[in-house]
Amino acid sequence: MQKPFRSTPGLIAGTLVVIAFGAGVALSYLHMRQGDAAMVEGLLWPDPPIVSPVHLLDHDSAPFTLDRLRGKWTFLFFGFTSCPDICPTTLELLARAHDDLKTHDRYGAAGQVVFVSVDPDRDSPEILRAYVQYFHEDFIGVTAAVEELEDFTRELGVLFMKVPQGSDDYSVDHSAGIFLIDPDLRVVSVITPPHSTNTIVRRFDEISAYIESSL
Repeated sequence: MQKPFRSTPGLIAGTLVVIAFGAGVALSYLHMRQGDAAMVEGLLWPDPPIVSPVHLLDHDSAPFTLDRLRGKWTFLFFGFTSCPDICPTTLELLARAHDDLKTHDRYGAAGQVVFVSVDPDRDSPEILRAYVQYFHEDFIGVTAAVEELEDFTRELGVLFMKVPQGSDDYSVDHSAGIFLIDPDLRVVSVITPPHSTNTIVRRFDEISAYIESSL
């Protein structure tokens, strides 16, 4: 008859040592990964915000929802087509960065630039299409009713406000950060001004490489 298994103090102690060692390795790895993340400029990690469901319209009057973001790397920028300086300058830089990044494996055909107009009263789909495609034929222009935009921008910490200019005219003050959203709908970075093509490309390369290595 097989003898019943009996634990011994030595066996218990050895098991506890193995468990403690494994836990120590796991904690060390976690601290190492968190330390690595701190070395990646601009990376929002390990708990980046997640984009909530959104209902916008693109420059072809087609619905723009989370399905248009899921599975893609997205640069998201807020502005309006009558913007005199910040928007055109930033979109020019994004166009150069987009062309550069299209040759990179992680961006390639799965990368996109989305311009969100915070001036829906003036920026119709037709106007948005002409505007964004002036900078790059790949760019997507989107907008929505003010209430929907307010919900979307509030979640991301984006501010926008009409500023009267004369009796019937107005401008729009708005945040100028570029949001980098990963294929899992996580806002992994906010690129703040002053912008440059090199900064945009470098930020993408470093952050996407880190996230890929973390999978």
